[in-house]
Amino acid sequence: MTRTLAFIRRVIAEKRVLVALVAIGVGVDAGLYGLAVYPWTLRVETADRRATAAAANLEAARQRFEVTRREADGRDRAEAELRTFRQEILPRNLAGARSLTFARLAALAEAHDLLMERRASAPERDEDSRLARLRVSMVLSGAYRDIRRFIHALETAPEFVIIEEIVLSRGDETEIGEVLSLGLSTYYWHGDDEP
Repeated sequence: MTRTLAFIRRVIAEKRVLVALVAIGVGVDAGLYGLAVYPWTLRVETADRRATAAAANLEAARQRFEVTRREADGRDRAEAELRTFRQEILPRNLAGARSLTFARLAALAEAHDLLMERRASAPERDEDSRLARLRVSMVLSGAYRDIRRFIHALETAPEFVIIEEIVLSRGDETEIGEVLSLGLSTYYWHGDDEP
């Protein structure tokens, strides 16, 4: 070990200028690395992290946009279907609702060989709504199979009539068949404005 140390001292003593230049070069390199390269490396790493975070945020924003777009499309579709329902299916006024229920129900009862014994209607309306309801009560009599066909035809009809109550009872001794008491309702637009 002492021999190696003596050799290094001799080389340094003989080549002082060259060793000094190498030492100055290493010092300058270390200074440049510490003052320029290392800070730029940190900035590049920071920029990479920011770019990765921005890409993740962009993807999250794209996903939120897609969800929002689908929700808006669904809302628009629902509004279009509601508008179609209001304009094409619901009656425009009380007269239309009565025509829909009375005429259509009488024709259905006759087509299914049922005898209409009574019918009555009563309109109902909330003060803060343009949508009103017409309640209809009917009493029909006939054969059980005809009553079933009548109810099926009523449920599958394109008109908007809701069956709210069904009471089926046996007719008295003078009547042949069953007696059907129905509570129905339909909705209509109240007022002069278009829906």
